[in-house]
Amino acid sequence: MDFDIREIREYYESEVRDYDYDELLSLGISHDNAQFMVGIGVPEEFNDFVFYGTDTFKKTFIEDIQFINIGHYACFGMRNPDGLYLKEGSDELFTTSSFHRPQIYLLNKNLKTFFLFHLIRNELAMKMRQEGEYSSQKYARELRKLYEQLDPVAMKDVEGYWSHLIEDYETGL
Repeated sequence: MDFDIREIREYYESEVRDYDYDELLSLGISHDNAQFMVGIGVPEEFNDFVFYGTDTFKKTFIEDIQFINIGHYACFGMRNPDGLYLKEGSDELFTTSSFHRPQIYLLNKNLKTFFLFHLIRNELAMKMRQEGEYSSQKYARELRKLYEQLDPVAMKDVEGYWSHLIEDYETGL
């Protein structure tokens, strides 16, 4: 199954942020992430994720490493949303969680892969349902296999966001 990242825009339910490529680079965003942010686009909100405009980006040190806070994850009812961070000068996308040790951890190898994971999640479920092959466990196996091929490091963390998401499907939650 081939996935075209441009199709992710069909799943955006809010306005796309207007970013300037040169400004993103000057803020320390990597070339690849800046290219994605301008070329494909990033929505203001996506599922439980909120993405900021450049006027709200904030540089911060976490565990002696400089990050750029580009948004947050706020599931319904969360009092303190978890941040979304790009490591300055790197492609890597991180998030924080008070339940995770260390508190900041790799979410995906870059923004494109983060959105590609979401696209795969939606497209695979739709395909399996259309073909009458959907079961929560089978979906979880296929999803895990695809995710591990695309971004194995993101899937290594058994306490990470993506592992927990797949575990929910495996257990039928």
